[in-house]
Amino acid sequence: MITPAEVLRASVENAGPDLRGAVQAAVAIALEHGLEHEVLRVLESRPDQGARWLRAALTEAVEGPKAAAPHWERVVTQSGCEIPEALLHRARASLRDGDRHRAAALLRLALQATPDYDFFLRSETLIRKCKSAFGCHRKVRIALLGSSTTTLLRSVMELLCLRDRLEPDFYEAPFGTYMHELLQRDSGLNRFRPEFIVFLLNWRDLGLSDLCENGIAAAAVSRVTEAWQAAIDGTAAQIIQLTFTPPPQDAYHALSSVMNAGRVRTTRKINDTLFECAPTRVTLIDAEHIATCTAGPWEDPILWSSVKVYPASRVLPNVAEHFVSCIRAELGLSRKLLILDLDNTLWGGVVGEDGLGGIRLGPPSAAGERYQEFQQYIKALGQRGVLLAVASKNNSEDAAEVFRRHQASVLRLEDFVSFKANWLDKPTNIRQIASELRLGLDSFVFLDDNPAERSAVREELPEVIVPEISGEPSESIAALERGLYFQAIRLTSEDLTRGASYRAGAKQELLRQRGAGLDQYLTDLCMQIEHGPVEADTCVRVTQLINKTNQFNLTTKRYSQEEVNRRMISPDFWFRWYRLRDRFADHGLIGVLLAERTDREWTVETWLMSCRVIGRGVEAFMFRDMVECARRSGADRLRAHYIPTAKNNLVEDLLPRFGFVATGNDGEFALDLGAALLPDCSFLCGNVTEVEMQRGAL
Repeated sequence: MITPAEVLRASVENAGPDLRGAVQAAVAIALEHGLEHEVLRVLESRPDQGARWLRAALTEAVEGPKAAAPHWERVVTQSGCEIPEALLHRARASLRDGDRHRAAALLRLALQATPDYDFFLRSETLIRKCKSAFGCHRKVRIALLGSSTTTLLRSVMELLCLRDRLEPDFYEAPFGTYMHELLQRDSGLNRFRPEFIVFLLNWRDLGLSDLCENGIAAAAVSRVTEAWQAAIDGTAAQIIQLTFTPPPQDAYHALSSVMNAGRVRTTRKINDTLFECAPTRVTLIDAEHIATCTAGPWEDPILWSSVKVYPASRVLPNVAEHFVSCIRAELGLSRKLLILDLDNTLWGGVVGEDGLGGIRLGPPSAAGERYQEFQQYIKALGQRGVLLAVASKNNSEDAAEVFRRHQASVLRLEDFVSFKANWLDKPTNIRQIASELRLGLDSFVFLDDNPAERSAVREELPEVIVPEISGEPSESIAALERGLYFQAIRLTSEDLTRGASYRAGAKQELLRQRGAGLDQYLTDLCMQIEHGPVEADTCVRVTQLINKTNQFNLTTKRYSQEEVNRRMISPDFWFRWYRLRDRFADHGLIGVLLAERTDREWTVETWLMSCRVIGRGVEAFMFRDMVECARRSGADRLRAHYIPTAKNNLVEDLLPRFGFVATGNDGEFALDLGAALLPDCSFLCGNVTEVEMQRGAL
């Protein structure tokens, strides 16, 4: 005879996608009818996800959060992936125990797992209580403007910003007043001085009828670009906007996409035109692409008619993720390096046991085809500037053989800037990769199908993002797509050659280790330096470098594209870029020097260099260039500040090394140009090219 407790257990185990709802119902019934202890006995031997969830929830209801905590730790998917709801319960228990930092770490992991909108509602209060423990290192001012209610979007964006260690300050314009806010000099928007403006418009703002007359698309584009121009003229903000989706209902059905005057076709023409004419300070996000990747309808007609919410609340987390990823990218906070496990991550099976011919990679295996598609995706990331590395517990030769000889392997050894296949633990290997590449751990993403390995890396290296994946390659692609960890809003030539530059670094290190001495090492590199004034063709890369560089960076001051543009054209600033080539690679634009100048004194605002070329003597040439230019201008003194951070101790002795003397003011140094000694740059062997200023010398 089936007992009531077994019925409740079965109802949860067969619940389908709404497992949380089924568990809540089962707990309520058990408590109402006094079945809680009987149900707990039935669940003791049940290993599946639903039974574990019910046991944790019922234990919490009967014995309290502390007793339930170890049960919540076992609530994971069948493949061992963490579940946001279980992490939320564990975070609550940690906060009750007084461990705010542990609670914040669990909440960050839950928010990285792309939870649904309801999760944001349930977790918002707890996240705010733990706000101080999220370790925010950057404040950011974000204005939300649009023709719909933005309050729900704001709440989701705020939690995602905290997850990413950003402390947001929001300004929401009153409903429907975005043009007024943009045009009025004394508006709340202008007083707020946003760094980012998020435009949230929708198809209703286009004013399109079922059949669109000639000229209506151009008029709609004009209204949008006028709003952009008003924002550009009145603020220094970067603008981020969703493109327009067609109305969810259209009486013309397929004809609306086929007919030239159809509303769907016209909406897409408007989007195409906006993409073509968007200035540098406008980032457009493809709303139709997001809609195709999101379950459920894009709009909720009831929410729109009652409180003017757009898009539907269930898709807001995905929309907010795109907005926040673009903010990260603009601030130089996108991740730089993807570290990959091998067995059951890049291919199916274990190469050390199954052999080269036994792993699943490529056809005719269906799973092998999906692993191959995953490798193609990874290859494309590498081609557009994401660095790739391997950290795998494996025999090195077995692992390397797959990339050398397996015909279905899309990735090859030369695609990786670091290859660690050994029997060391993963955190140790990742630390070694960070040291070799001179990159911070907060620029890493680590993919591994093994939940124990993921947990070890999270515990020892909390700066590294470790997405939850099961080993199913299509899920690995989906995890990277959802996380948008490597978001980029501009692509430079340096991005396309970054991987080659880092791989060349390994060859340079071998050259250095030959022991011929530093001078001979630098000479043997056959370096060529090109330098010139920052202008329109280099300002995008310069902005990118200013916002990404942490280690060789004297002040770590960050500038928006607009702030770079202003300094670029101002006669009050000396603003230079430096490019490096050697016999191994073209490293691209790798250095920036910026100084504010007066008649008798220059003040260094920014002195930075890519970590890829540290130890090459480039900083000596940069210093020499600045001193010579300052002397020619009639200046007799240089002033500079060293502003220490957690990452730039590499340059703490840079100024004294070149003769600067501390003034006694906090971090300030000065150099008498008349007495300054110019460093020897003979290792360049005359391979220096100065690019003339195209708009006339300053």
